[in-house]
Amino acid sequence: MKSVITVFWATLSMVLFSFSVSLAHCIWTEVPFTVEPDQEFNVRAYYAHPDYLLEERDKTNLSLVVLKPGQEMEEIVLFENPNHYDNDVILTNPGQHIFVLERDPNRYRLTEIRDVGKSVTWVGEAGSLIHEPVGIPLEIVPVQVSELPNGHKEVTVQVLYNGSPVSGGEIEVFQSLETDSILYDEIAEYDVQGDGKVTFTVDPSRKYVLETDHSVPAREVDGTGFAITEVRFRSTLFVGAM
Repeated sequence: MKSVITVFWATLSMVLFSFSVSLAHCIWTEVPFTVEPDQEFNVRAYYAHPDYLLEERDKTNLSLVVLKPGQEMEEIVLFENPNHYDNDVILTNPGQHIFVLERDPNRYRLTEIRDVGKSVTWVGEAGSLIHEPVGIPLEIVPVQVSELPNGHKEVTVQVLYNGSPVSGGEIEVFQSLETDSILYDEIAEYDVQGDGKVTFTVDPSRKYVLETDHSVPAREVDGTGFAITEVRFRSTLFVGAM
């Protein structure tokens, strides 16, 4: 009897650990901030907590599109690697391109988790991180970027849910250890104010992953599964070295 109880608690602990890991994960796409027209570059997509080691990152079902200037959209096929997905991409038209990564909705008990990630690439010019909302349900939108005397940048972002500012949550900020490193440290966590805005400072020589989430009753969301009571949206913004 004692051995049965031991096995039961060990199994339960593994299930709870697996769920906690799942809740900690998010998705993001890493792309260069600037490229030249017709330059081939690598796009990488991850499902993990950004400060996890590469071997601790997981697999999931992801889809990726790029929104080109003029609202033209193109799907990017992702190839599976041991701990991430990637593909080589060539962009021809000058201007701002926004990559949008999405994960299939994932259910745990009565909660459905919906993940999306966004990143920006400029082709043929060094533009701003600022862009218009792309219309994903939960979105981190850069609204102001200022140069600081020390060469760093002050960035203000706004969290939108269905196009309207949403407050009460948090934004976690992860900074790459080095310019080209795939490893990150969480350097800050900010409360989202009533206008949905958060202001922080970045080193343009580093990469950043910003992550936030927002939960709503399932009755407010179309297409949820049977008996789902809550939908948790989770969104990231990747900022490449500028």
